[in-house]
Amino acid sequence: MRRNIIVVKKALSADVCNKLIQIGNVDFQNAKIGHGELDPDVRQSQICWLDKPMLYLDVIHPIQQLIANINNKFYGFSICSHENFQVTKYDGKYKGKYDPHYDAIYDNASPNAIVRKLSVSIQLTSSEYYEGGNLVFPDDRHNFNEEDAKEQGTAIFFPSYLKHGVEPVTQGIRYSLVCWSKGPNFI
Repeated sequence: MRRNIIVVKKALSADVCNKLIQIGNVDFQNAKIGHGELDPDVRQSQICWLDKPMLYLDVIHPIQQLIANINNKFYGFSICSHENFQVTKYDGKYKGKYDPHYDAIYDNASPNAIVRKLSVSIQLTSSEYYEGGNLVFPDDRHNFNEEDAKEQGTAIFFPSYLKHGVEPVTQGIRYSLVCWSKGPNFI
């Protein structure tokens, strides 16, 4: 399976990034893992779901177009839908983090299942406003330079089966937008 990580700098403007942060700040809730449990030892962050796509169409539609373009150019995955986008807040006061994890595991998925195939994390905060909080790919360090992902508006694309995480933020607040594209199982 492909293990390529694609970095697109300046995928979003500072204005769009700041608008997404403002949207998220209205309705943040503690982030859960797996099947809906809170586990601050694994994930310490807050999230806001953009679950009213028509309300945020001006920011969602261009991101969906970017996802389609990157998928067509680099991955070629069969994609049929996107999950609701998620604004995530990692606060240095709480050592905000998310331990390495997979966005999708296919072991028990039926051959007809619709699964997460392509993940994207978009950096919403300029790196001058926080310390730590690196996006990491522990099994693919040779395919990814953490410094490339710190610029505001940078989008990092990767197959949902790659292990990744966010190291603890030690100072300030890091915001990101996370998107998942789904399609028929790889089987």
